Amino acid sequence: MLKDERLLTIRNLVDRKGIVTVNEIGESLGVSTMTVRRDLEELADQKELVRIHGGAQSTNFKPLTELSRNEKRSIHVNEKRKIAATIAALIIPGDTIYIGPGTTNEMIAQYLKKPDVRIITNSLPVFQSFQDRADFFSLQLIGGRLRARSGAFIGSLANEMLAHLTTTKAFISVNGIADNHISNASPEEGQTQRIALDNASMKLVVADHFKLNRQDFYSFYDLDQTDGLITDPGISRDDLQHYNTFTHVITDKTNKGE
Repeated sequence: MLKDERLLTIRNLVDRKGIVTVNEIGESLGVSTMTVRRDLEELADQKELVRIHGGAQSTNFKPLTELSRNEKRSIHVNEKRKIAATIAALIIPGDTIYIGPGTTNEMIAQYLKKPDVRIITNSLPVFQSFQDRADFFSLQLIGGRLRARSGAFIGSLANEMLAHLTTTKAFISVNGIADNHISNASPEEGQTQRIALDNASMKLVVADHFKLNRQDFYSFYDLDQTDGLITDPGISRDDLQHYNTFTHVITDKTNKGE
C-alpha cells in the first residue's frame, strides 16, 4: 500500500471510530507500529486528527452519551468479571472497604468469600448484590439523592456521611482515564468519589482497558494520587507501561506473579 493511500485509510478509520489505537491501525493495515506512529504524527501535523497516547482521535470526536446502568451491564462482561475477581483477592479479613457505583463493582459480591469485612457503599445495586449475605458481612448503605442513571446516592447528605468515615481500601469505578486524569459523567458523583478516595488508606481505581485513553465530562482525581489501577489482562503493553508511570497497574496476571 502506498503512503498516500495508507494515510487516507488511517484518516477514514479514525473518523469512523472516533478513537483508534496504534495496534488497531497496525493490524488493520498490516504495518508496524513504528510506521503507524510516523503516519499519525504526520496527520496530526496536518490537523487531520488529534494525537493521543496510544493512538489517535478524530477532530470531530464527541463523547458518547453516558450509557445507562442496564446498558453498561451488557458490555465487556468477561473483562469486568476478571476485574471483580482481582478486587476480591485484594480484600482481607478485617478490612473496612468502600465500593463505589459501577457495573464492575456490582460483580465483586460473586467472588468475595472473606469473613469479617465491613462494606460501605453509596450504590444501591452494589448494596443489593451483597444483601442476601448481609449476615456474613457488615453492610452499610450511604443515603442521599438517588442518581437513577447509575444507581448511586449523591449530594450533600451522602458527602457528609462519607466525610466522617475512614476505610482501609476504596474501589472506585470510573468512566475514563486519560494520562493522569480520572473522569466520569457526573460532577456530583465525582465529588462523592473524591471524598471516598481521600478517606481511604489504599485508593484503588477500577476500569476495564476499554476505558483507558478516554476522557469523560468531569475529571475528579489524579491517577498519581492513587495506589493502584485495577484493570483486565486485555490492557496493551504500551498502555501498561504508560499507566505504570502514574500508579501501580494491577491485573489478575499481576496477582499471579506473571
